[in-house]
Amino acid sequence: MNQPMSQIELESLAEKLERLSVQYIQDKNWIALEQMLDPACQFVGMNGACDHQSAMTLMKAMNLGPVKFKDFKVTQSGDNLVVSFWLAALEHQDGKELSADYSPRLSIWKMVDGQYLCIAYADLIAQKSLDKA
Repeated sequence: MNQPMSQIELESLAEKLERLSVQYIQDKNWIALEQMLDPACQFVGMNGACDHQSAMTLMKAMNLGPVKFKDFKVTQSGDNLVVSFWLAALEHQDGKELSADYSPRLSIWKMVDGQYLCIAYADLIAQKSLDKA
């Protein structure tokens, strides 16, 4: 690990990582997205937990529309970044449009060979948000 970053630098880096990964999903740039994910990355959402490959299948099917971010919070533990934020997006799952309201997200990024890789991601969309959709 290099010299510790300031809180402002951590927040800027975390926001950049999250925005870039969303941009790759919107652009359907699956190769670039894969390069941001650790092979052991685990995802959790309203349908439970899934592994990296299952999550990629879900992301490829979601047809992600416009996205808004807010309220990034970042903590650092060694080479790990723990990032929480709110995301509002037009998403589709199983052919249904989900609520475009803000929902909390949580990700963990680990430094591996000089690059941050996502090792865990949680989409914490609330059931009541889904009921509105």
